[in-house]
Amino acid sequence: MVDRSDDVKRVAAEIAGSTDSATYPYVVDLVDEQQIITLVRTVEERLGRIDVLVNNAGVHPKRAGGKFPIEEIETAQWNHVLAVNLTAPFQLSRAVLPGMRRRGWGRIINVASAGGRTTSPVVSAHYAASKAGLIGFTRTLALEAAPHGITANCVAPGPVHTAMSGASSPEAIAAFTATIPMRRYGEPSEVANAIAFLASDEASFITGAILDVTGGRFMP
Repeated sequence: MVDRSDDVKRVAAEIAGSTDSATYPYVVDLVDEQQIITLVRTVEERLGRIDVLVNNAGVHPKRAGGKFPIEEIETAQWNHVLAVNLTAPFQLSRAVLPGMRRRGWGRIINVASAGGRTTSPVVSAHYAASKAGLIGFTRTLALEAAPHGITANCVAPGPVHTAMSGASSPEAIAAFTATIPMRRYGEPSEVANAIAFLASDEASFITGAILDVTGGRFMP
């Protein structure tokens, strides 16, 4: 588990205490390429291999509980959103690919967003651009990695109960909920289940796909 906050250590301990699996926390700033390189090297040395990479980190700055209009997005904020949401998944994927190729097996799952698939009244331009870019990157990654037994797929959640979505105003959340056919936000576990499927042997012939987890709000 990787996060920029020390709180990842507490969460990892909670998971380790409730399962039979060891859970190792790492505090990493994903806008720092050297920290990413060191992370992958450290994990490979500790565990011997990396079979599955889930790129789930993301940021979406809010303005007064709502989106940033394009003309109010400063370049520094734009760059930060793309660094975390798009560049970091690229750098992490690039770092784990050599080991996966040597073993002839691997799973890379990128968590995109319905905001990268369609328009949304609560999604700012930099977030939408980063998630749309992540989808495009995943397709190219899938094409290049497939001959080596590696799959690359996207999960594209709609609104889900997280700290990020909770930063929206109650009015924005209520208005957005009304646009969802299932009339509710998703739960983190529902996204996790989709990720677990794509990481499993049952999904061995699925690559370059986008699994929409949106409660029906987006139906391509």
